[in-house]
Amino acid sequence: SRWGAGMGTLAGASSNSAYGTVARPGSSMQPLTPFLLLFLATPRAQAVTSADCWVGGWTPEICCSAPGARGNPLCWDHVYTYDKCCTETEEGIQFDLRRRNFVSNMVRRGATVHFDIRHVSGGRTGAVASRTLSARSTVLRVPATQVYSIKSVPPLVADVARRHSCDAHATLSLGLAMERVNPESILTDWIRLLPMSFANVLWFSGRQLQLVNATFFNYIVQNWYGDLECMKRVAEEISPSLWRGRPLSAEDLRWALSVVKTRGFAFEGTRESTMLIPLADFLNHNMVANVRTATLAEDALRFVATRSIMPGEELCIDYAQASNLEFLVRYGFRVEDNPYGGRQFDLGGEPLQAHCPSYILRYDTQDIVENATVDCHRQARYLSFEQQFGTLAVHEQVREDRYIYSAIAEACTQLLSMLIAPGPLSEHETHAGGTEGITSVLVREIEAERQLLQRCVNNFQIRNEELEPRPVSAVLAEPLARLRGQDSASAETLLEERHNPPPPPASSGHWDLAGGYAGSSMERSPDFVSPRRPQAPSNFGGDGRPVEGAGRSQGGLFVSQDDRQRVDQLLWRLQQGISIS
Repeated sequence: SRWGAGMGTLAGASSNSAYGTVARPGSSMQPLTPFLLLFLATPRAQAVTSADCWVGGWTPEICCSAPGARGNPLCWDHVYTYDKCCTETEEGIQFDLRRRNFVSNMVRRGATVHFDIRHVSGGRTGAVASRTLSARSTVLRVPATQVYSIKSVPPLVADVARRHSCDAHATLSLGLAMERVNPESILTDWIRLLPMSFANVLWFSGRQLQLVNATFFNYIVQNWYGDLECMKRVAEEISPSLWRGRPLSAEDLRWALSVVKTRGFAFEGTRESTMLIPLADFLNHNMVANVRTATLAEDALRFVATRSIMPGEELCIDYAQASNLEFLVRYGFRVEDNPYGGRQFDLGGEPLQAHCPSYILRYDTQDIVENATVDCHRQARYLSFEQQFGTLAVHEQVREDRYIYSAIAEACTQLLSMLIAPGPLSEHETHAGGTEGITSVLVREIEAERQLLQRCVNNFQIRNEELEPRPVSAVLAEPLARLRGQDSASAETLLEERHNPPPPPASSGHWDLAGGYAGSSMERSPDFVSPRRPQAPSNFGGDGRPVEGAGRSQGGLFVSQDDRQRVDQLLWRLQQGISIS
């Protein structure tokens, strides 16, 4: 241990007793009892000092705040623990005091805050409920005047960024860089609590970038560094007076973009809706979240409880269903016992499959992909077949299943081919501290991902040899059957909505952390597409589209809104890992 432990020396101890003796004021020497001697001899950790913790550039701003402080390999290398560095050193205590004062100031400005910021189990700081909260009650409400969005960026900066075709995140980051040098900014107190450096891919070393570029997350490197280049071009064109005479460095831009990427929220599922919400970034990640965003209002942004919460319980949101490799690249931390792996992907083929959730690989199930997700796609193909050809025979079910299984196996094969490290992974193994801690974790996560993807390939290749169809839940059958009655134009609209989904209803529990969730606010890479079945010539035109009147249900051209909501609710439950049976 960095601070070690040892036994103290008992003053006045005598060696002529089996247990020793100790002098007590005003009394003669008395023998120590075995119990007392055992207590005194128990090793106790020494008090930790600033020199033990805050060396090499680490600060409480980096290591004692969300998101992901506890999982940041730069800070927590198993040599020392969070508890002492962030709660017992002078720097840690001062940082906590500044943070508490900031919360108080936000309340005075009109915010509603029903949590405290303090140490929580698992070795981290988090938002802890300060009162009993019922389901759907307000956890946090931040006035719109205290929020920074794309609309807050000075028009001159926004116009130049638009002329250079900068991404919305880059534009917002340029605005934040200006706020940082503005002493009268509404964000000043919040900015002072932020770290000066981060652990995401923008701060990776050359060796680490080489590793990431040999994975299926290389598009993140390309997009983020492309944002930086666009920001540099804008900064060079803008008069230095706008930066209050302070030259804007590449480090300033990298810092601002890192803040937006790791602390921005996209309420409407688009990158343009990304905003910075002071106080909200105190909410840590948990796969079983008890807090979500509410409907966006004109005067304030609100976070609500998803269930009843007792005082002292930590308040968490779900950043994303993502692998630790993706968390490392985007945020610079890993999630303990994270069940998710690979990269989410979609398999098209039949229009009804657009209603089914994306495929997400999992470490915690032998099936690799949730059977409920696979079954949704199977059911969609069954219904599409019946729409064109009538009732399926058993051998036809097997054939339709093989379309799905082959497509998943092929997708996992492609992902595996995109996960080749430059040279043997052993060449990159390191257990050194500092930034090399990230390298070691990256190597381990890449190896774990490769093993998971190989299991995926093997699993679905074996399924593809099965002679009998597996049982499939009928829960989705009726609403999907009603949805199949729409015409081809509506089907194309559904496919578009699947890839660019509209904002979810306030009751869905879905929320989006900018750059970190599967909504359209994150960088998208090409999806995998399974083969479509040859269409029935009697009902389909030469372009593969249904001819007028073919395949429509007796109920008419339009789908019942109740049916659509029924499917959406069922699929949301699938995506959250909730049983639909």
